[in-house]
Amino acid sequence: MSLATHASEIPNNKTILTVSGAIKAERQVKFDITMLQTLPQYSITTHNPWAKGLHTYQGFSAIDLLKRLGSQSTLLQVTALNDYMTEIPVSDFAENGAIFATHQDGKPMSVRNLGPIMVIYPFDERKELKSELFYGRSIWQIRHIKAMAITE
Repeated sequence: MSLATHASEIPNNKTILTVSGAIKAERQVKFDITMLQTLPQYSITTHNPWAKGLHTYQGFSAIDLLKRLGSQSTLLQVTALNDYMTEIPVSDFAENGAIFATHQDGKPMSVRNLGPIMVIYPFDERKELKSELFYGRSIWQIRHIKAMAITE
């Protein structure tokens, strides 16, 4: 049964994320912060170019989100509040440990602080992640994720 078919899984609070594309739902699924926190949570403690100092980020993996939505997509098109868009391979979440962070240092991320959702990588753990490629995928102020269909 898809996430969208459960009445209890309709956002009770402000929608912060919409997911569409190759998912098992009619058109799109909307999430509030409470719904996103029901996904398994992961944390990364790292430095990054957008925030001074060492911070701990907590959030969910694209792998768990896609599993919840019945999707086998291998590519995500991620869009920010300002319409900036980037594409992120789902493998970045499995192989490189990226997460969709919703909290920084235990507090929900505000729009002012690059929230409500930001892609963050464990930059301090793997020096190869400190590159323009991964910095470009570290999109913040995320509002929409489109699961791209698998192409043969």
